[in-house]
Amino acid sequence: MNTPETPEHTGANQELSIDDVGQLDDQDLLDVDLDASQGYLNEPSGNAKRAVQDEQNSKLVYDDRDDFLPRVNISSPFSSQVNVQRAYGETREPVRQTRRLSSSQQSKFIAYCDDKLMEIQRKFVQSRGLTDGNGYSGLGPLLEDLKSVLDFVWFSVDGRGHTETLIEQKLENMSPEQFQDSNSTDFGQKYYILRVADDLLDYLVKFELANLSPDEQHSTLSKVFKFLVILDKMLARLLEGLVPGRKKVTGTEMVRISGIAERTRVAVPLFLGQQGIHGYHFEVSRIYEETLERCM
Repeated sequence: MNTPETPEHTGANQELSIDDVGQLDDQDLLDVDLDASQGYLNEPSGNAKRAVQDEQNSKLVYDDRDDFLPRVNISSPFSSQVNVQRAYGETREPVRQTRRLSSSQQSKFIAYCDDKLMEIQRKFVQSRGLTDGNGYSGLGPLLEDLKSVLDFVWFSVDGRGHTETLIEQKLENMSPEQFQDSNSTDFGQKYYILRVADDLLDYLVKFELANLSPDEQHSTLSKVFKFLVILDKMLARLLEGLVPGRKKVTGTEMVRISGIAERTRVAVPLFLGQQGIHGYHFEVSRIYEETLERCM
């Protein structure tokens, strides 16, 4: 193929006259290589796949656009035992005057949380082969137990027991002024929220999901991503002081929160890839999104 000559350019201090610009002749136009196989191929609109030329293997590979659409119905309840209408009705009520627990109540609170988390850890270890009958049959029941602890902790912070209400809560519509007349309920509950977030990742990657049916996989992963959304909203509110008393986290706590969030964003897609599970790109991209925005 003949290559057209490179046109001469004007000097740095010269003006370009349009009349002096040459045109390609017919032979040059015939020699132009318009190879449509390079780069992205144009396909009819509505096609679910995007074709890309793989130069190394000389074949087409595809990205499925459906893999980048939401697959988890966030509006559905985390557990079938939750009265969704009643739970969401609580969020439309004014901020409650939640009082801080007394010293004796705080001691009971700490003992209860420690016992429940230890019980979850014990059942998890038993499910690893020591005593299968007493352990968790799958990831779903473990998530239910972790969420019961999270519900209990958040109730002591915000006065609302069902953390499902956090899933669709729009933080941009909230402001610290909503809590200006409220008393602080903080006595260190953030420790347990962070512990649950940290433990969740350690437990998650130990379970095998590849041997589950597609419906069971989707049901389990729906709980995983909803649980992560709940944690994301909790931590984001704590970072911004959107809690009674408007008390924000400390710098040290922010560093730990950021570390857990970033580690989870890396570990979850790796885990899904190892399990041969695809199609949750949208949910993965939203992991701890609100939290990390407030850690910057």
